[in-house]
Amino acid sequence: MNQDAPETSNPFAVQTPEGISARDMESLFVNVFTDFYNIPREGHTFLHGPRGSGKSMMFRYLEPDCQCLALRKSVADLPFFAVYISIKNTDLKLTELMRLENKHANLILNEHFMVINIAVKFFSSLIKANMDDHEGTCAQAIRGYYADGFCKLLKRSGWQEKPPVLSPTATLNECFFVMREIFSEQHSAVLSYLRKLSFVDSPIPYPGPLCGYLDFLLPLIQQLKSHSFMPRGPIFLLLDDADNLNATQTSLLNTWVACRTQADVSLKISTQMQYKTYLTATGQTIDSPHDFSEIHISSVYTSRKNKYLDRVKEIVSRRLRMHKIDKTPQEFFPAYEKQEQAIREIGRQLRERWNSEGRGYRASDDAVRYARPDYIAGLQGPSKSGPTYKYAGFEQLVHISSGIIRYFLEPASMMYAEMRAIRTGPVEFIDPIVQDQVVRDQANAFLFSEFDRWSADEADDTEALNQTRKLRNLIKALGGTFHQILLSNASERRVFSIALSEDPDEDILDVFRLGVRYGYFHESSIGNKEGTGRTRLFVLSRRLAPVFILDPTSFAGYKFATNSVLREAMEKPKTFVGKIRRNGVEAAFDSPQLGLFQQEESE
Repeated sequence: MNQDAPETSNPFAVQTPEGISARDMESLFVNVFTDFYNIPREGHTFLHGPRGSGKSMMFRYLEPDCQCLALRKSVADLPFFAVYISIKNTDLKLTELMRLENKHANLILNEHFMVINIAVKFFSSLIKANMDDHEGTCAQAIRGYYADGFCKLLKRSGWQEKPPVLSPTATLNECFFVMREIFSEQHSAVLSYLRKLSFVDSPIPYPGPLCGYLDFLLPLIQQLKSHSFMPRGPIFLLLDDADNLNATQTSLLNTWVACRTQADVSLKISTQMQYKTYLTATGQTIDSPHDFSEIHISSVYTSRKNKYLDRVKEIVSRRLRMHKIDKTPQEFFPAYEKQEQAIREIGRQLRERWNSEGRGYRASDDAVRYARPDYIAGLQGPSKSGPTYKYAGFEQLVHISSGIIRYFLEPASMMYAEMRAIRTGPVEFIDPIVQDQVVRDQANAFLFSEFDRWSADEADDTEALNQTRKLRNLIKALGGTFHQILLSNASERRVFSIALSEDPDEDILDVFRLGVRYGYFHESSIGNKEGTGRTRLFVLSRRLAPVFILDPTSFAGYKFATNSVLREAMEKPKTFVGKIRRNGVEAAFDSPQLGLFQQEESE
């Protein structure tokens, strides 16, 4: 998108970072590094977050073309030089690699393959940076390095071919292009070798060079970064979607992390919560904070809700300005005013009754806590055709996106497209009815069709299928329970979270981990009941609020639950929720034979 974006384009279209120009990145990107300050600093960092949480966008913004625009500096004056490496878009996880049965051969060839892939990306980034060399001094230095350093390093790795001859007038980029092609050819040679393994029963000796991290890639980068056209700071290797590495490659990457080469090479590793291991190739663990720092995007934005609201507001404001829409986010995504008036009236009544009936420290506390739940409860009559709660308004949409920016932008894009379809002329706001319908459709798809799609991939694995069945049951049981709490007279009715009151059994923890991996839960921690430490807290995604008719604007409350309670929820969700419905929420909490939640607190 650009300043002259056509009226028919969609301000909320989700683009892959690789396809966004540096100019558009400068206009679109909201600087989040005050929240994730370790990412643009020297040091190895793991960045964890579900798909759509902005990891790739952060990495794209760190690339030299974006940094030069943002800081108004040349490449040489940047604080670092970042190389973007998408693991998902490589062939690093070729099934042929599994045919390397010899453990040492497996390690050595996998590391070589990883190093060659990174070297190709590194020289591609140098070419893309298009560094100034008007006087030709940088090209002259690189031509000298090519003969005296680069080719010697290659020969030490076992490379026996005659190196291409550089023209005495080769430009800086022409030199980089020749170097990149050498690695591209090695990459092709590895692929050819691996594919030949599919047609033989006995091992074939690998004939090519073998490059490792410490003996090849690190010296290569150190030698290149010593030149005047490179920044004085570290080289960042931005390894995006590292869960796509196989187990051997993951252990090798951990070995690189353990080398602590941050001053020259800082590894920035993003995952979608499925990183396979933190063991090195020798079986040792890498440890935080000695070897690396770690960031969980969802945990940061789940616990700092106002910060996330501010971020989304800035992102939406930028997109509206780029499309010349003179509206604030609140004006463009208006709330359903009839509903909000009714909630404000309930709040006024609660404040008036506070002296005699109040529960909070102040009258305003009761209005904030109970006005919206009271309104939702008032809609829950016996008639199925009565009015329904409207999930509309900018702040509600932000809350429903549950800390993941893609979950705001994708529905917003659909809303915009729907508005263009039903009205003529420019779109100046999104009708609350359209907002509500899209949000409900997305919530249902998240729980049903999306759930079915990824669980179908595990159809041949009985144990995995059993886990997915338990996860769906758990979601239904907790969603239904939280709805009953919202309708009750409990002191805190806006509940989205479960805290574990004892060490979880491994099978229960596996189900929660599966839910975290696919975005149905966020994991955090909270003080335990005894006040002697912390325990795990799992927050249900607020994307599911419309499915279970919950108030998405807060999750101030949580419940403690035992292993037996959670196991019942995973096996018999209807029975689980039925006990609460029949006996009443307060009675259920006080009744030990029901085995339900042990304690109620608020964050």
